[in-house]
Amino acid sequence: MIEDVISISTLMICTFLSTMVVGIFMLQVWLTDRRHAAAGYWCLSMWVGSACTLLFALRPIGLPVLTVGLGNAFAASGYAFMWAGFRVFDRRSASLLVVLVGPLLWSVAYLGFDAVASDVNNRIILSSIIIAAYSGAIGIDIWRGRKVERLPTRSIAALFFVTHGMIYFLRVPLAIFFPAPLADGTAHSAWFAIFSLELFAHTILAAVAMLVLIKERGEAIYRQASRTDALTGIANRGSFLEDVRVHLSGKGEGTLMIFDLDRFKAINDTYGHVAGDAVLKRFSARVSSWLDEGMLFCRFGGEEFALFAPGQGAERAEPFAEALLREIAAMSVTCEGREIGVSVSIGLADVAAFGADFDRLHSAADSALYAAKEAGRNRVMLARPGGNLTALAERMRISPEQSGISIAG
Repeated sequence: MIEDVISISTLMICTFLSTMVVGIFMLQVWLTDRRHAAAGYWCLSMWVGSACTLLFALRPIGLPVLTVGLGNAFAASGYAFMWAGFRVFDRRSASLLVVLVGPLLWSVAYLGFDAVASDVNNRIILSSIIIAAYSGAIGIDIWRGRKVERLPTRSIAALFFVTHGMIYFLRVPLAIFFPAPLADGTAHSAWFAIFSLELFAHTILAAVAMLVLIKERGEAIYRQASRTDALTGIANRGSFLEDVRVHLSGKGEGTLMIFDLDRFKAINDTYGHVAGDAVLKRFSARVSSWLDEGMLFCRFGGEEFALFAPGQGAERAEPFAEALLREIAAMSVTCEGREIGVSVSIGLADVAAFGADFDRLHSAADSALYAAKEAGRNRVMLARPGGNLTALAERMRISPEQSGISIAG
């Protein structure tokens, strides 16, 4: 018989050792970086689970109040702390009531009702309901977190916990229709031995899921930091170029806008670099709040910014830029009690006119930006085919004839 082959006590000792090792790793993660608050809850979950499995392993020696009563209370607490850890991992609140309800329900039932304390199958039913409920809640919370943070392991971990909850709940009908006899202080039947083996495997896999999710989040944070401008919090030049070139590879419609804050050097010289940084951050936040879905916006360098509007030709992008220009002109930045007026010049170039090569598109938008500066700043200029070469020649302060460039039209 399988129950004679699988030793429940041996499984519990193995589970005890594995949870202790994982608990030590979780403690190290938490002590290394206290921002990993979830690791603190998971560490507590593993250590409480270790105490639980140790007490389960000691059932043959008796002392049911400890090995059964306290052991199952620890089991419920371990899953409750695990649930709280996943809530905190997703930056959501963990209700103290939900954490306590499982252990309290078990303790009241075991201490207050002889039908639970004296019948192993009634104990199996109650503990299975509690653990299945926590496992299902963990799986659902992990799945919901996909909307905010799509870590690769999320879907697998969510399915794993929900499946474990469903499997563990199967102990309820089995305990009702195929009651397990009591032997050496614990249930002694084939189905109980199989579920004990599944619990051991679940404990190992749950620990792996926690560690992998922490690792994946760290990698995601690092990738995001490498794509973000440290001062303004928007995309940096490298990530912008990467994303725009993906759009341009499809050769779809789109418009590139280059922004340059007017007289920014004078702002730094007059009000100081702290004020200049405040202007850059306020400008970035204001433009970001105006972006339509799919638009890409970045700090291109210094006081220069870039925006790519995929799917928008010049006829749509130019009115958008004009409205944005007015919004920025109406904005003022207060720094150390002084108000600083801000304006911006914008150069536009659309894919329909200049093609899907980014360097050509950027050169045209940059020439239009220069023309806007030359025309008095605080205005929008749209690059037109042929006109960008004239603007380039003017920037070099030579005529097109002197440059040797022939301009058609």
